[in-house]
Amino acid sequence: MNLATMTPPPVDDLQRVALKVFLTNDSELDPRDAIPVFHRWIQTHAVNGLLIDVADYAHLPSGPSVLLVAHEGQYALDRTHGRLGLQYTQTRPLDGSLSERLEVLWRTLVSAARLLETDPALPGLVRFAGNEIDCIAQDRLCAPNTPETLATLRPTLESLLSRVSAETDWSFTRDTEPGAPFRVTAKSSSSAFLDTTAAQPATPNDD
Repeated sequence: MNLATMTPPPVDDLQRVALKVFLTNDSELDPRDAIPVFHRWIQTHAVNGLLIDVADYAHLPSGPSVLLVAHEGQYALDRTHGRLGLQYTQTRPLDGSLSERLEVLWRTLVSAARLLETDPALPGLVRFAGNEIDCIAQDRLCAPNTPETLATLRPTLESLLSRVSAETDWSFTRDTEPGAPFRVTAKSSSSAFLDTTAAQPATPNDD
C-alpha cells in the first residue's frame, strides 16, 4: 500500500471529540467525593453548558466513574486504562475550524479542572498534571484509529499546545489497542501542573 497516494481521513470534520487531563500521583480524589460538588455546579451554573444531571458509575473498574451531563457535552472523572483524570467530551457540533473547536474544549476542560483543584469541600489534595493530555475521537469515520489519522491531526494538536502551554517538547503516542477509538496522548518531559498551563492567555488562531 502506497501511503503517499492515500486520501487523508476527513479529520477536520471531527466534532465528537474529548480531551482529558490526569490527576497527579499524589492526588487523593475519590470520584464519589465529586458527586455533591457536581450537583452544586448544576445549581450554581459553575461551568460551561446547560448542566442536566450527575451519574454515578464509580463501581466500575474502568471508564467513566462519575458523569456530569450537560446539553452540549459531558464532564467525566474517568479511569480508562486505570488512570484517573477529568475528561470533557463535546457531543453537540461547534462552529469554527477543528483547531478552534479543540481550543474551546480545552478551555472548558481546564476551567472545570481548576474548580476541582480549588474546591474546599473535597477532603484531599486534588491536582492535575499539565504535561499530559489525551485526545479521543468518538467518530471512526472522520478519525479511524490509524497512523494516517495521527499524521493528519498532529499539526492541529501541536498548534493547540503551542497556544495553551509554555511547553514545547511534546511527544505524541497513539493507542494501538485493537478495536479502540482513536486516542492520542501528548506528553511533555517537564513536570508542569495544570495551573501553569491554565495561565497561558488565549492567542489568535493562525489556522
